[in-house]
Amino acid sequence: MPINNFSLFLSVTFVVSASPGPVMLSCMSNGGRLGLRKAIVGMIAASAGNLVLLGLSALGLGFIVSQNDFLFNAMKWLGALYLVYLGIQIVRTPIKLESTEDTPALSSTKSVWWSSFFIALSNPKGLIYFGALFPQFINYQQPLALQFLVLTITFLVTDLIWMLIYALAGNKIMQWLKAPNHQKLFNSTSGFILVAAGIFMALSGNVR
Repeated sequence: MPINNFSLFLSVTFVVSASPGPVMLSCMSNGGRLGLRKAIVGMIAASAGNLVLLGLSALGLGFIVSQNDFLFNAMKWLGALYLVYLGIQIVRTPIKLESTEDTPALSSTKSVWWSSFFIALSNPKGLIYFGALFPQFINYQQPLALQFLVLTITFLVTDLIWMLIYALAGNKIMQWLKAPNHQKLFNSTSGFILVAAGIFMALSGNVR
């Protein structure tokens, strides 16, 4: 792969990963509500979800979904409903007087893992993004496996860096969250942002 192509791919990935999509907002929410350790669990889970999407794209499913309105919309609505559900659960979280920990159903490591994994996995635009972007930077006259591996590692590392930045930003307000009214405000804001992200995803149309 020519170095100029890789530089362009890195630049595009850096900008796209920085955008405050559902995964990044979830990382910030986890960092603020649950602390950095569990936020990192969510980051790893989101990366695992992205790996699944990358694998599906490699098999050509990204192209299939992008050409099939029913499949695209089904995935989009499932992802949107899940975000809305998760946002409502966060808004309804009881306030703790001496801790920022969430209810056991939302704060367990297992719950954080699976919720983050499904947030990443349920985004159909992620599947299409990988399926549409990666082929543009691959030289088909050279070994494909190595090129795909380089692009995959580059994306995952860049995405993890931005997830960590969002999680750290959320974690910085942990002290502020010790006040019950601050907890309520943060939970409500985080929940409504996820609900809004779900609604936006549902109403975003069929733009490929």
